[in-house]
Amino acid sequence: MDFLDDTLIEQYLDVLGFDVFLQTVALYVEQSSIYLKQLHQAIEQQDHALWQESCHILKSASGNTGLKQVFSKAGELEYSKQEFSSLAQGLAELEQLNITSIERIQKRLA
Repeated sequence: MDFLDDTLIEQYLDVLGFDVFLQTVALYVEQSSIYLKQLHQAIEQQDHALWQESCHILKSASGNTGLKQVFSKAGELEYSKQEFSSLAQGLAELEQLNITSIERIQKRLA
């Protein structure tokens, strides 16, 4: 499974430079945990609007950071009509993809 969009990452490194892109990744790590907490909150409250909003923001942030699998899964879940009990399984998968993707991009930039 290919977790990173290498072409996009290379473009960002060329345009932004290493230090700025590293800061972008650090910001993503910080912000993604907030969005994932909001998704848990959406499940607890059975709030479809919060679910869609949080998925959309996470999808955008991960796409802009080059995290292909997180982008794809968040997009898949964003407008899902599944019951919240099923969405909880999707969220668990999304969280694991996020952890792995963050590890991969941090390793790449180390």
